[in-house]
Amino acid sequence: MDYGLLTFASTYGAIYAQKLLEPVTAVRVMPVLREISLGCGMALRFPPEDLEGVRQALADSELKPGDYAFYAISGSGSALRAEPL
Repeated sequence: MDYGLLTFASTYGAIYAQKLLEPVTAVRVMPVLREISLGCGMALRFPPEDLEGVRQALADSELKPGDYAFYAISGSGSALRAEPL
């Protein structure tokens, strides 16, 4: 996995999670990859080594598991792979 990606059912969820995760990891807002193309169109990218911290922070938040989804992203260009976690 080159990086982790979070997608969201709503823009509110993406913005809320960004603020929630800033103390936990270096998150970057980006558009949802076309290989995934689910959710509100906004995604959060984070380093793979922070996956467990991100999972715990979201589990402890007001967001429900159906409000977001985790993906493992590897490769780039035509070799890009997005696998649900």
